[in-house]
Amino acid sequence: MPEKVLLIGTNVRNVASSAKRAGYEVYAITKYADADLLIYCHRVYSLDAIGKAEEIAQQNKAKVVLCSNFETFEIKAELLCNEPKVAKNIVDKLEFYRTLENAGVPHPTVLKKPEGKVIAKPRFGGGGEGVRLTDREEEGCILQEFIEGIPCSVSLLASKEIVPIACNFIFSGWREMNATGFRYSGNLTPLKIDEEKRRELERLAVETAELFDLRGSIGVDFILADKPYVIELNPRFQGSLDSVEWSLDINLFSLHVKSFEGKKIEVAKPKRFAIRAIYFADRDWNIRRDLTGNPFFADIPTGPYRKGDPMVSILSSGNYEEAFRKVRERKELFLKLISE
Repeated sequence: MPEKVLLIGTNVRNVASSAKRAGYEVYAITKYADADLLIYCHRVYSLDAIGKAEEIAQQNKAKVVLCSNFETFEIKAELLCNEPKVAKNIVDKLEFYRTLENAGVPHPTVLKKPEGKVIAKPRFGGGGEGVRLTDREEEGCILQEFIEGIPCSVSLLASKEIVPIACNFIFSGWREMNATGFRYSGNLTPLKIDEEKRRELERLAVETAELFDLRGSIGVDFILADKPYVIELNPRFQGSLDSVEWSLDINLFSLHVKSFEGKKIEVAKPKRFAIRAIYFADRDWNIRRDLTGNPFFADIPTGPYRKGDPMVSILSSGNYEEAFRKVRERKELFLKLISE
């Protein structure tokens, strides 16, 4: 009998795919019941079932993995993820930046009042949602100095030691994918960068993660300008999972479990460039065509989508130029297929 896991999060498709390939029987409570998620899961529940999460975990004898936007969800179950009480001091950006300040970790300065153009971001939340440039105070938001640079991240595995496994470019507000503002719109792995800067990113990512009692797959987001500035720490699986797995030929869920068992993590080298691009709806759509089975599309849409909704993930790999060319070609193919 395979071991069972219950994934809880806004979007869990990438984690479900990795867990299924690692040999687990997968259950999910999620907002986005994408067509391909149904392939990876024994059963998928809508977020309406969140009040029954403990019961679902107990009935299926499943370990719980808290994913995107549910890192602090309190549940009485065996966890295969970081404790909600630990995550609370990370997802609260104000508390997180205070911790960085006390530790001397470089990050964009938190401001009490706007000084010219600044970044306003919700105190809670991620994925670049609600983040904007402003010159005024915004209710429910914290203000930070705006630093222009390269958005990037370091993927880590926290076992007895914290090990960097990949540096990634973050697509933020990728206009070709109809992403507005600073919305997270995918990743490129590995980040095209010189060795010295890569080592500095990895060093600072480990230093940041060591401030908290963390295990498993975690990631640190940066803006790389004159030096790296820490933006966020994700105490759970990240959106870069697809590009990391495609680039390194690894199974991240297996390594996540290995980390919880305190085993040594062997670091693989990138074998190719890999991209996960998130395409956002350019208008209202009602999808009737089933695209499951195409290995280059993920988070496969079903039913109606409103303008601005995330519609599909487009996957590609190859050398640097090939990876971008394939993403653009597959975007056009996707639009052709759903228009027929």
